Amino acid sequence: MQEIVDESADIEIRPESQHNPGRQAEFAETLHKISFGQIYLSKPMMTEADGETATLFPKSARLRNLTYSAPLYVDVSYRVVKKGHDCEEVTETAEYPKVFIGKVPIMLRSSYCTLFQQSEKDLTELGECPYDQGGYFVINGSEKVLIAQEKMSTNHVYVFKKRQPNKFAYVGEVRSMAENQNRPASSMFVRMLSRAGAKGGSSGQYIRATLPYIRADIPIIIVFRALGFVADKDILEHICYDFSDTQMMELLRPSLEEAFVIQNQQVALDYIGKRGATVGVTREKRIKYAKEILQKEMLPHVGVGEFCETKKAYYFGYIIHRLLMCALGRRAEDDRDHYGNKRLDLAGPLLGGLFRMLFRKLTRDVRSYVQKCVDNGKEVNLQFAIKAKTITSGLKYSLATGNWGQANQAGTRAGVSQVLNRLTYASTLSHLRRLNSPIGREGKLAKPRQLHNSHWGMMCPAETPEGQACGLVKNLALMVYITVGSAANPILEFLEEWGTENFEEISPAVIPQAAKIFVNGCWVGIHRNPDLLVKTLRRLRRQD
Repeated sequence: MQEIVDESADIEIRPESQHNPGRQAEFAETLHKISFGQIYLSKPMMTEADGETATLFPKSARLRNLTYSAPLYVDVSYRVVKKGHDCEEVTETAEYPKVFIGKVPIMLRSSYCTLFQQSEKDLTELGECPYDQGGYFVINGSEKVLIAQEKMSTNHVYVFKKRQPNKFAYVGEVRSMAENQNRPASSMFVRMLSRAGAKGGSSGQYIRATLPYIRADIPIIIVFRALGFVADKDILEHICYDFSDTQMMELLRPSLEEAFVIQNQQVALDYIGKRGATVGVTREKRIKYAKEILQKEMLPHVGVGEFCETKKAYYFGYIIHRLLMCALGRRAEDDRDHYGNKRLDLAGPLLGGLFRMLFRKLTRDVRSYVQKCVDNGKEVNLQFAIKAKTITSGLKYSLATGNWGQANQAGTRAGVSQVLNRLTYASTLSHLRRLNSPIGREGKLAKPRQLHNSHWGMMCPAETPEGQACGLVKNLALMVYITVGSAANPILEFLEEWGTENFEEISPAVIPQAAKIFVNGCWVGIHRNPDLLVKTLRRLRRQD
């Protein structure tokens, strides 16, 4: 939560210049800045009708139809920077500590819950069953459980063979998502045309890439040239690694011939920019647009900074390498239904995404309120500007109805939160450990519904509803523990010390002999002795 608040940029407001010909303003420019700091979450509280606050326990929340939630406070600092006509700045700062911004529903038995780490005797006195697992929320007195949502793993290269007849023979795809961003994943596809799909009866199989926000497919060689790798040799080094591999080189020949006309970076960028969203702009703008897309939208998890071109070229080459390996039959295509390619969104990420959306809405409201006050020359009162109802009612609405997202807005998922099944103790346990695959129930696809080898020990093979949701709604096995993603930085530092070689230090010819090292889907380098590295990592992990 703190990270979500931190990643929201400061609100900056400049007043509209009021036209007043009679008098000159005392300051040339005024800037209002609002920034959010540390957040605080207290224990669950309730406010009585007479204004008295008391600690809230789950039992009373159930009996009195209340929401079991804790108040959330944030430090707000409000600065006014005034620039005089003689360029000197005057800054007025007002600190508002612990401003109430809303109530967050608390999961029972979590570390912020009043029942956390209580003894059996205390639990019985509080009116709770000592055998109750927790893991659900109490919203308006009814118990709600968040169903874990299954999704494909991001930042992972998949290669699939297309069923013929089709324009494409093979497709490599990666859904790239930067670690600390909440932008929807930007997908990138690399497609190899099937022989019949190539025009003019040429036997060649062209390879094209689909970039975000670009209408047409772009030949892969042009993408490399736009990234600044112009010579054919440089490009092939990033894809083949090994020039003695004639089969792979032959597969790339048509693509090289296709892009022969474009021989420098500017022309390649212009080629991409022409196929962009805006039509009829100058060449400079097109080139700038294409540059920005390659920098920010293409494979953002590799990096969105200035000098990520080498890394991006290697990763892009790796996608093509995987595609060619599959096309040459040296590697099997990927399995969509393998459980290693799946990730689960539990209550944490689900609520986190929702809170992020609502917090953004709150900052937008604050901005418009302050802008109004400043333009009319009124005093800014932050207590009025921050409407705590936005977050409180937004979270409550989603948990109460199960519609995940804001009311009457596109892209909402239904049935994420459900009323906890209390038929028997076993049915409660089963409901708390349920999984949902967000595939349309109408599709009569057999593949995603079948029991897969990789479900062994993780999914219950028997417990799934019959009928249209069969195999799409699964249950976790009894002892399964879902690991939580962690930050990559400590691991990167460790790998650096333990002999991982960066792209800057190696020549591409050594890549086939070494093992590639990926951290959270981002290719960080190669290692010559992978067995030792894996053993060391495992040993360190088991020490903790």
